[in-house]
Amino acid sequence: MLLPPNMLMPRQNLAPLLGARSVALVGISQPGRFGGRLYANLRDFGYTGQIYGVNPRYHSLYDQPCYPSLSDLPNRPDCAILAVPNGRLLESFQETAALEIPAAVIFASAYLPPSPSPRARGEQEGGINSPAEDSTLNVQRSNVSLQDQLAEIANANGIAVCGPNCMGFFALEERLAVSGYESNPAMPAGSVTLISHSGSMWDALLQNNRRVHFNYAISSGNEMVTSLADYIQFALTDPSTRVIGLFLETVRDPQTFKAALIEAAERDVPIVALKVGRSERGARLAQAHSGALAGADAAYEALFAYYGVRRVKSPDELMDTLELLATGMRASSRTITAICDSGGERGMLVDLAEAEGIEFTPISEATSARLAEILEPGLDPINPLDAWGTGNDYARIFQECLQTLDSDPLTGLNVFAVDLTHASDFSPTYVEVALAAQPHLTHPLTFLVHLAAAAGDSQISRLRQADIPVLLGTETGLRAIRHVLEYSEFQRRRGGEAKRRGGEEARRRGGGAEEISRLTPHASRLTLLTELRQLLQSATGPLDEFASKEILRAYGIATPAEAVATSLAEAIYVAETIGYPLALKTAAGELHKSDRGGVRLNVRDAAALTEFYLEFEDRFGSRVLIQQMIPAGVELLLGLVNDPQFGPMLALGTGGIFVEVLRDHRLLMLPTTPADVRKALLSLRSAALLKGARGHPAADIEAVVDAAMRLAALAADLGDLIAEVDINPLIVLPSGAVAVDALIVPKYSRSRKVFAAKTGSK
Repeated sequence: MLLPPNMLMPRQNLAPLLGARSVALVGISQPGRFGGRLYANLRDFGYTGQIYGVNPRYHSLYDQPCYPSLSDLPNRPDCAILAVPNGRLLESFQETAALEIPAAVIFASAYLPPSPSPRARGEQEGGINSPAEDSTLNVQRSNVSLQDQLAEIANANGIAVCGPNCMGFFALEERLAVSGYESNPAMPAGSVTLISHSGSMWDALLQNNRRVHFNYAISSGNEMVTSLADYIQFALTDPSTRVIGLFLETVRDPQTFKAALIEAAERDVPIVALKVGRSERGARLAQAHSGALAGADAAYEALFAYYGVRRVKSPDELMDTLELLATGMRASSRTITAICDSGGERGMLVDLAEAEGIEFTPISEATSARLAEILEPGLDPINPLDAWGTGNDYARIFQECLQTLDSDPLTGLNVFAVDLTHASDFSPTYVEVALAAQPHLTHPLTFLVHLAAAAGDSQISRLRQADIPVLLGTETGLRAIRHVLEYSEFQRRRGGEAKRRGGEEARRRGGGAEEISRLTPHASRLTLLTELRQLLQSATGPLDEFASKEILRAYGIATPAEAVATSLAEAIYVAETIGYPLALKTAAGELHKSDRGGVRLNVRDAAALTEFYLEFEDRFGSRVLIQQMIPAGVELLLGLVNDPQFGPMLALGTGGIFVEVLRDHRLLMLPTTPADVRKALLSLRSAALLKGARGHPAADIEAVVDAAMRLAALAADLGDLIAEVDINPLIVLPSGAVAVDALIVPKYSRSRKVFAAKTGSK
């Protein structure tokens, strides 16, 4: 992880939207109708700003004037709330822009069927539907969608827009409730910002009964001009924001989104994301293994890991994680203590914690000795701790054990893992034990209820009132704990790396330059980079293996001794120069040579070479690549993927012919660090092979890290011209790592190839 500096970017002014001091409700209506519920929410939530009602059908509503149009208002409002159907939307929004109203909310879908052809329009005008009756006929240009026309107006006039196709928003500190749906006016303001692409999920999370309260809750809809990233940036300017929760389908503004994530990390405001939707489109377009393995979802995984975003899998996990982080909880280490009242439940907790990668604090001998003094005879003084014996004096035992576990120097977070059932309301309760211990604890405390369906409301409520979070469900609760542990570690690492960023960045980029200079003393780095860029720009398709490796060699990535031959005589001469045994490959531009039978390994003499060459010449053509045989080792994939939204990423994974079958890979955002590359390597399922298995020696992990960093330097120099780089396999030996096969796909050649495939052109 090496976050780039947060470059200042123009940002939308959302104060007139989320902090509006006056609003115009266009489409205000009677109670029970959508426009009426909009007004009722504003009134009942206690909004103190001016509310102007706009509807030509009424002279007054709710004991105040009702104006025919926005132009008739006595003062310009901050925000126009457009509760009108699609057929009236363009006219209303044009009026909003003409009056220079800086913000708007659009609930309608902003979708209309394409306008009729001139002939059809003439037929309608002479028939039943007159222009006055069919208002959709003249609201949009025939070749531009309604939403695009609205966006064009908004962008030209700098209007911030929530929607279209949204459910509105709540700015609860301002008591600004812009929603036409039934809501609880007693909803308090809190410290969580919620931004959701799903209106139904937004409504469900808003109505949670877990004391997770929001300062802003935004249903962003289609994000016509104002995106999820803009809302994040606004929330980060509010000191009340402790954590941001996202329910997202896609990112519509990648650059602003990345800038927002950097700012959140700098301000230590964690972001928790429930990302839905998995796309295989990127894999279908990919020509190299690296790209095929990526896909949209893997890119999001890499993005979130890079910027410290905590990705959750379900709404319950989202709520557990938001509840923990809304307290400001941070852990000082990656380990937890746990106190239980059941040996069986402790075993379950250990099993599930191991599955989530959560480690229990290895308590010291002093801590263990003190626990032994407190516990009843026969109970093991270990962590996690089952502290229930006969039940005698249990309150004192649990309190003292909790405080003892907390005092261990390696503790990061304390977990009170018990069932707060309705029937366990005996006195003193575990709640009272925790409240008595709370002033003496130096590390965070959370309760973990194993079975959410059996939890007692009264005990949970008392704990939450004391700012002690309660996690509902062992699995989701442990995942929430892991998110706190990993986010805390992310911030510790980010703080340490910020001090080294300047020197690290200089070394990272300078390393590539020095390597090029050392390998090519006849040319300056600038000259060579110019040549490489020209090569990539002029390519009409993927570079062949030899040309791809020439670029890799320029960056110091080890490759076998090899040369291209175009005749049998030349092939025999090259083979004698390199030495047998060797590999023979077709160099006819086949993307997957092995699958087509275009590779022969361990060619041991001139007779075998002649036989295979003549076969290749007949099947593929005369051009072949003759290559030094590399000893067997661990086969990895190393590559680059140029994600269309988030830019170049480093790919690492299990290599060889089963790369797409095993799908054991990781993507890393760039720039990266050796530590992050090493961590990604060791997280692979094949990591055991790198460490040495079944009598094989350990592989040279540091050689892989070095090759990856050199490929990252290549991406920094040439990434704008490259769609994919595929090194497969990278054979990792006990000493060194060698790129045995490689493919580089220039970005522009891929777009040309896709265009040619669609049009049938050459």
